[in-house]
Amino acid sequence: MKKVVVATIAVIIVMNLAPVSIMSQDYDAVLQSLAKLNQTIQLIKKQYAAQGKAPKQYAGIENMAAKTDLNRDVFYEFAMNLENVVVDLQNTMHDAKLAKAKQPENAASVNHGKIAFSGFLHQQYYGELGDNDRSTFISKRARLGAKGSLNQYAKYKFLGEFASSPKLLDAMLSISPNEHWSLNFGQFKPPYGAEFLTSATSFPFVSTWKGKGLGTDRDVGASITFKNKISPDFSVKFDVGIFNGSGINTSDANNDKNIVGRAVFTVANMFSAAPNFIIGKTNDTGMMKQDISTYGGSVNWKWNNELVQAEYTYSRIGDTKRTGWYVWGAHSFATNARFLRVVQLLARYEVYDADIDISGNKVDRITVGTNLYIDGKYTKLQLNYQINGEESTAVDNNEFLVNFQVAF
Repeated sequence: MKKVVVATIAVIIVMNLAPVSIMSQDYDAVLQSLAKLNQTIQLIKKQYAAQGKAPKQYAGIENMAAKTDLNRDVFYEFAMNLENVVVDLQNTMHDAKLAKAKQPENAASVNHGKIAFSGFLHQQYYGELGDNDRSTFISKRARLGAKGSLNQYAKYKFLGEFASSPKLLDAMLSISPNEHWSLNFGQFKPPYGAEFLTSATSFPFVSTWKGKGLGTDRDVGASITFKNKISPDFSVKFDVGIFNGSGINTSDANNDKNIVGRAVFTVANMFSAAPNFIIGKTNDTGMMKQDISTYGGSVNWKWNNELVQAEYTYSRIGDTKRTGWYVWGAHSFATNARFLRVVQLLARYEVYDADIDISGNKVDRITVGTNLYIDGKYTKLQLNYQINGEESTAVDNNEFLVNFQVAF
C-alpha cells in the first residue's frame, strides 16, 4: 500500500515538473480527470474528518485506508496535501488552456514575437473538349509561407510559390500604431479587385475570371490602410498605395509610380460595395511608356448560405480600351457528415472585351460547378464545366476542370 501512495505522489510531482508535456495534450480531458480526482479527495476528507474510523466501502482511492494499516491521521494528511497539488494543477491547466487559445494557428516561438506557418497545394485536371480534344494533370500551385508579429505594432508576411520554378510572391512588413491604421511596405497585392484580393485557397472557381489582367499584379511599393467599424451595422475600409508598376519580381524601369486605391463599405455584415482605381504609367521608357487609367468596382451580398458577387473593370492603356465583368452566385448545403461537411453549388457568367473599339472580339464564358468541402474549410474538391463563347467565329472548345486542395 505504501508503494501505491508513493507512486501516486511521484506521478503528481512529475506532472508538476513537466508542464510542456501537459500543454501538448487535450486540456479539457486532463481537467476532467483532475476534477474527478478532486471529488475523490473531498470524499476522503469528509469521511475521515467526520468519523473516527474508516468507512466500510468506497470505490477507488477512498477505499485504500479501509483495507490497509495506514494511520488514519497520516492518510488524512496525505489527502489534504494531495488536494493542494490537484488545485495547483487545475490552475496551471486553466492558464495553459487560455494561453494556448491566444496563440495563432501553427504558431512557433521566435526570439522576438510569434510566427505561424501555412501552405497549400492545388493539383488539377484539365480537359478541353471539341476540336482540340486533350487532357492533362497539372501541379497548379504549391505555396508555403509564414506570417506573424514582431511586437504589438509590427507584423510580417512571406509567401513563396514552388509549383514550377520557385519564386517570391509576398514579402511584406506592416506597422500598426493602433487598430485602425497600418502602413505596409514590400511586395504584395495592391488594393484592386475583389477576386484578385481573394486568397487562392478561397477561390470559388478553378479558373480565375477572364478580366483578371485588366487590373494589376503583385508589385513592390507601400500603402496606407484605414479601417473602422462605425456602428454594429456599418464599417469602412480605405486602402491607397504607391507602387513601382513593374509587377512581381521585376525591376522598376522608370521613375514613374502607380497610385492604386480601394474603398470597401460594408452594411450589416451582409452587403458590401467596393470602388477601386489605378492611375500611372507602364513600366517602359521613352516613347514606349504609356498612360494607365483603370477604374472598377465590386459588390458582394451574403445571407445565410447564399452568396452573390459581381465585379466590373474598365482599363485604358495608351489608346487601347478594355472592359470586363462577371457575376456569380452560390448556395451551400450542410450535410452534417464528418467526411463531406459542406456541398456548394455555383455558377458564373463573365464577359471580356480586349478592345472595345474593335467589333467581333468579345468573348464570354459560363461556368457551372460544385465545391465539395471535405473538412469544411481546408480540404476541398472543385468540379467545373466551362462553356466558352466567341462573338465572331464560334469554336468548339468547352472545358472540364478538377481542382483538389489541401491546405494547412
